[in-house]
Amino acid sequence: MAEKEKLDLGEEKKKSSKGIVFIVLGAVLGTLIAVFAALYFTGIFPSNTKPADAHGKETGGEAHGEGAEQKPPIYLALQPAFVVNFKNNPEARLAQIEISVASTDQSILDVVKKHTPMIRNNLLLLLSGEDPAALKTSEGKEALRGKIKDAIRKVVVEQAHKKEGVDEVFFTSFVTQ
Repeated sequence: MAEKEKLDLGEEKKKSSKGIVFIVLGAVLGTLIAVFAALYFTGIFPSNTKPADAHGKETGGEAHGEGAEQKPPIYLALQPAFVVNFKNNPEARLAQIEISVASTDQSILDVVKKHTPMIRNNLLLLLSGEDPAALKTSEGKEALRGKIKDAIRKVVVEQAHKKEGVDEVFFTSFVTQ
């Protein structure tokens, strides 16, 4: 009977030491999980998810560049409105156009602000040379938008030695008479 009591005591010690080991391992594992979760949610670990488009579909990284985050556009209105005369044209005699430019880079818009007189001069010359009949169609307006964007980009690239210019140009008002 003494032998039986000795065996029982040994098994109890083994059970209690196993319990302590599991408790310590559980605490260490829980701490590691908490640390990694905190690091993940603070943004230290990069996310492997692909950006989604407006419809919720995943887009490939090649459209926006791998790992590049899409910045929101910043808008700059070119004030006052552009007013040009069309000489000897029965279609229209006058156009009043308000233009806003957009870029994701504030430094580009700073260059546009700095060189506004040059940009306004170039755009007035460009607008006054347009055919008013073509400006009545949406295709003509889109073509003009492209020309305006190119003219502004040219000034930004030449004057500020930037690689890129404005991202987009928008008409906020377009009146011909």
